[in-house]
Amino acid sequence: MLIRRRPSALRLIALAVASVAALAVVLGATLSAAQAAPVGKLTQFKVPTAGSSPKHITQASDGNFWFTESFVNNQNALPNKVGKITPSGQITEFDVCEHPDFGFESCFPTDIVQGSDGDLYFTKNDAPLGRITTDGVVLPDVGERFSFSGNGLDAHGDDIWIADFNNAVIHRYNVLIGEFSEFATTSPTFDVAVAPNGIVWFTEGDGRIGRLDPATTGGPTEINVEGTPREINVASDGAVWFTERFNQKVGRINPATNAVQMFPVDGGPEDIAPAADGSMWVTRSTAGNIARITPEGVITTQSKAVKGSEPFGITVAPNGDPWFTMMSANKIARLTPN
Repeated sequence: MLIRRRPSALRLIALAVASVAALAVVLGATLSAAQAAPVGKLTQFKVPTAGSSPKHITQASDGNFWFTESFVNNQNALPNKVGKITPSGQITEFDVCEHPDFGFESCFPTDIVQGSDGDLYFTKNDAPLGRITTDGVVLPDVGERFSFSGNGLDAHGDDIWIADFNNAVIHRYNVLIGEFSEFATTSPTFDVAVAPNGIVWFTEGDGRIGRLDPATTGGPTEINVEGTPREINVASDGAVWFTERFNQKVGRINPATNAVQMFPVDGGPEDIAPAADGSMWVTRSTAGNIARITPEGVITTQSKAVKGSEPFGITVAPNGDPWFTMMSANKIARLTPN
């Protein structure tokens, strides 16, 4: 007679533990790295002007962080502003849309960067470049009014490089001689980043990444990528990264070969900024947080999510803390990872 023995209680417990462990392995293999547990301390600072929609942010030589305010939603039709936030979180705003012929008006500042002359340059919709000193003195615009619609920009040496959302061109402005020059592209440009070796990288509206060596007479090299690339930046190891907000991906280009790797990043990846070890910090606009992605495309760190905040622009301080704008929450945020 075959005798069937019931498993002991200890064996049942062991089987249950083994099953849970196996399930954990499976889930660990299938869950997105973007679901890593939030870490660090998130500090938020409210921008005084309601509805200012802070957009891009950079750290200047005065140690403060400067940011653009892309829209002021109020009944008094006040002009748009550029803001300054100290490392301790004190915010000052400056009206930057006064025009000698039209007075104050909306000019929708977009990106901002510091030039070699110490002034901060910012793109806007009514002129190539606005300017403001680190003392908060608003200077006359550079370039003709309504000449083109500037978007992303970057600085390298004495040059400010400017993407043009409406035209198939990349602009260069030399702050020492005060002259513009243009480089033709295949389609309108969205953002631009310059590598330490002077190579200019930019995103285009036709689903390409452009690569330009301004020291040569040839045109840009075009690299086809998936989707519509938006923001672009250069990592500390020289790799070129870009975001595709609506395709839910970020891309990494090896500048030695122009080979492209695409990594899935949900949550609407928007802006991207380099950390010190070759990894990048990326804002996740619809997820409401920021995340750190390694050169292998693995998200290892993320901040806690703030619903409805819409993180947009980002920069990384020398101590490694990312500072970023929360466009819909009307805030500037700082993450202290450790």
